[in-house]
Amino acid sequence: MSESAPIARLLRRLNRLTGRLAGTAAAPLALALVLALGSQFVEFPLGIQAGVALLAFVWFLRRRRELGALGGWRLWLTGLACALVVRWQYGYWFGQEPGVALVALLVWVKWLEARTERDERTVAVLTLFLLTAVFLRGQTPLHALVAFSGAGLVLLACARLTVSPILPAPLALADRDAGRAMLWALPLAMLLFVLVPRVPGPLWGLPADARAGRTGMSETMEAGSIASLARSDEIAFVVEVLEGRLPTPRYWRGPVLEVYDGRSWKPSSWRAANPMLDASPQPAQVRYRSLQEPSDLTWVFTLERTHALRGAADVERMPTGSWRTRRPLLQRTLFEGEARSGEPLPEPLSPLSIRALTSLPPGVNPRTREIGEALSNRYPRPEDRLAAIIDFFRERGLRYTLTPPPMERDSADQVLFEVRAGFCEHFADAFAVMARAAGIPTRIVLGYLGGERNPANGNWTIRQADAHSWVEVWLARRGWVRVDPTTFAQPERAERPLGEVLGEREGLPLLLRPEWRWAWRLRAQLEAWEYGWNVWVAGFDAERQRRLWQNLGWRPDRALGWALAATGMALALAALLAWWLQRPPTSRDPLERQWHRFCRLMARRGLARAPAEGPLDYGRRLMRHFPQASGEIEALLRPYLQARYGGGLATEEAAAAMRRALRQLRRRLRQEKSA
Repeated sequence: MSESAPIARLLRRLNRLTGRLAGTAAAPLALALVLALGSQFVEFPLGIQAGVALLAFVWFLRRRRELGALGGWRLWLTGLACALVVRWQYGYWFGQEPGVALVALLVWVKWLEARTERDERTVAVLTLFLLTAVFLRGQTPLHALVAFSGAGLVLLACARLTVSPILPAPLALADRDAGRAMLWALPLAMLLFVLVPRVPGPLWGLPADARAGRTGMSETMEAGSIASLARSDEIAFVVEVLEGRLPTPRYWRGPVLEVYDGRSWKPSSWRAANPMLDASPQPAQVRYRSLQEPSDLTWVFTLERTHALRGAADVERMPTGSWRTRRPLLQRTLFEGEARSGEPLPEPLSPLSIRALTSLPPGVNPRTREIGEALSNRYPRPEDRLAAIIDFFRERGLRYTLTPPPMERDSADQVLFEVRAGFCEHFADAFAVMARAAGIPTRIVLGYLGGERNPANGNWTIRQADAHSWVEVWLARRGWVRVDPTTFAQPERAERPLGEVLGEREGLPLLLRPEWRWAWRLRAQLEAWEYGWNVWVAGFDAERQRRLWQNLGWRPDRALGWALAATGMALALAALLAWWLQRPPTSRDPLERQWHRFCRLMARRGLARAPAEGPLDYGRRLMRHFPQASGEIEALLRPYLQARYGGGLATEEAAAAMRRALRQLRRRLRQEKSA
């Protein structure tokens, strides 16, 4: 590593800060630990953040003032305090989140009591664990860069621990060896990435808290549940159009809610099969690829009227027309779908299903029910009743707002007759109640509306802020027809993003506001790079690996054998690399390196140097045995003796002269052997 490089200057400054251990592994190890903890610092609770910062500050002061290692009752008390803080913040010890937090605290405790190089190596191992835990937070290119950079710094620290301080420029030798090791590891890592078999899921069961803190759509809906999502600009999924064009407006379908208890809507468990879903669809209008972010749900959010879907997870189409997987999507998953938009969803309903889809709890929303029942008596045809309900909503002058007042009971009555304001779930709830009261089978669909097109790669990004709910009504001659009550309050919502149609700005993420479009362009470029990474690197699953093997002409069973062989080769190379890093310090001297090469060459000829035999005596014995090569042997011994025993010859110059003489000696010995 060049001393003029920025990383070298940074390490020199850290060495000065750490005081007594300047010139050792403290500087790169501290920087690696900062990378490992800094990338996930905001994910820790406030108590854990304060504990990590306090321990790091105490470590810095003790190193700076050369106070020595922490021990005795103070060390035990500090460790116990760390365990109690974790218990206080999480409520339990065993799990992913508290486990990582406990290691983040104890790594500083271990470093406070470090006395030997072995203790520093233990700190290096704990740092590598924390760098691996970075991927539990995310698998973006930034996370990979942090893990790779941190691993390089840990390797640099370990290399510095192996060199002897009496050698010339020991840190330069260690830095060079660490850089070479990282360069050798890159092609090996890429080879293993392609060859090591993927498994369809994690290698081990995730702890119970693996789903904790995850935001996103829910399977139920009540007043205010979707408005809270509108305050989040996190990505829900990204769509790449493979063929055709997305429709306008773009509705992304998720769970369908058919059970109403007077306060919340939930999916039904009594739904019968829909035989009309299995009818042969017409050719697809749109083919698209969807990369869905992890969530607690089994639902796959698809373009409305998607009739074919496949992906890394097993999927099934529900009778309601939505798609779901057998297990929650706890990791980022890629799907490919085909859809025909703008068509009603056909389904024959039995009298029992019609009764269930028009039922309402007694005594709830009396004013809304009264209007619905009056419309049912006035208009015999369901189509006329539906048109009358739509006219009623348009005439109410409803206001689209992200912050409506709390509505604990009879939310439909409050929205329509009191506050006359709400978000999409308020309007969908009120419309569904009135439609059911009018005798029209009705249900609510949860999903997303719209999305923004990324100008960097042309993909569509759908965020949590695009969460939406709408209504589907069943008409005997047509099937299920979509009705979006939000458009009665804000007609432009179906075609424009939330930030452009919402009059108020309170609670709306900054990057969704029109005045922050300049920052949005920068984020769009970063998200385009991240999408490519997620598809081609993080999304390289077992199915894509199998297809790659087939394209290369490998049979899966033979490819598995090749993969196991490559894994064995990788382990052998890793053992060789470990041996190479643990070589005796003398072999790092360029002069000694040439001398050992000369001795090995003679040993292969049957003339190994005796342990007590000096260079001059050994050279004389060789010249007696190889008189024809005595000139080359003398040319090799002269610079070595001059540099080692006070001849005034510089080490590098002597090593270069020995290197030339060794080449000539090999050439002479080959000539004698051929003769």
